Amino acid sequence: MGGISKGIGNELEHGSAALGRIHNCSNNRKAMAYWLGFLKGVLASKHVETAEFSPLKVEAENFLALLKDDDAKELIEDLAIWQNEPREIFAIVQDIVDIRSREFQLESENDEINEMYGFCAGIACDNHISLEEVETLLRRLDSYPRIQRDSRVRNLKSAAQNAIADGQITPEESDDICEWIAHLVGDSASDTGLPTFGNTGVLQGALDDFRQIAFDGQMFVLTGKFTLGPRKVVSGMIEERGGLTKKTVCKNTSYLAVAAEASRDWRHSHEGLKIMRAIELRDAGQGPKLIHEYTLAQALTA
Repeated sequence: MGGISKGIGNELEHGSAALGRIHNCSNNRKAMAYWLGFLKGVLASKHVETAEFSPLKVEAENFLALLKDDDAKELIEDLAIWQNEPREIFAIVQDIVDIRSREFQLESENDEINEMYGFCAGIACDNHISLEEVETLLRRLDSYPRIQRDSRVRNLKSAAQNAIADGQITPEESDDICEWIAHLVGDSASDTGLPTFGNTGVLQGALDDFRQIAFDGQMFVLTGKFTLGPRKVVSGMIEERGGLTKKTVCKNTSYLAVAAEASRDWRHSHEGLKIMRAIELRDAGQGPKLIHEYTLAQALTA
């Protein structure tokens, strides 16, 4: 983690240990809401599929590391013991959810959103959406109307409503719902082998050709934890090519570059204020072009 790190003007530097301590309580709460939501998502179909064992283990390992969670540790052990007994795993997960739901109460809109994101990741963790999961998803979305201010959530709800209209879910409809969930929480652990908590969502409409990115005189905003290096290093690379950098997203922002890894201090599990603002502006027909880190990296090294 490193020692205390200061930025220009004695401001706490993004990613520093000091800032991390300030946000530690809210970050733990964010992770707990997501973990509980994920487990509820796994239970939504009323049974656990063997295809869900692997992503369940990946997520449990992540939350064991993040939260030192005893239930996550025991679940990992139980998944190894009950490899061919999905009903036993269902009962174990149900017990965890029952206990944690009494201990952890949703207290804010942020809690609701982070739990909902976890739930979406849970129902999609095996890349298959069942009728029961869609029905539960729609009930939960209706109970949290504020989350529907997000256009991605509205698109997810529309896809779910259309899919359920005839009382069955086709493979194509399942794939469509999974795709909209990926816009919120990224690709499933079944696809990547990585936990969904801590990565970034798939950016709808993001530029996928680095040759579409211009630097000279263009304003860039960065968000997330870049594998290219600290943000000030990435900003320097952009400025060397004639680009400009700023800390906040506005109508005049040319590009919002989103790192492959979420910032630990983002408001929600998969986006912070910059991504939220960019989505709002784009919904209004304004705002920046979105680019993933790997596309920016290609443009910077071309």
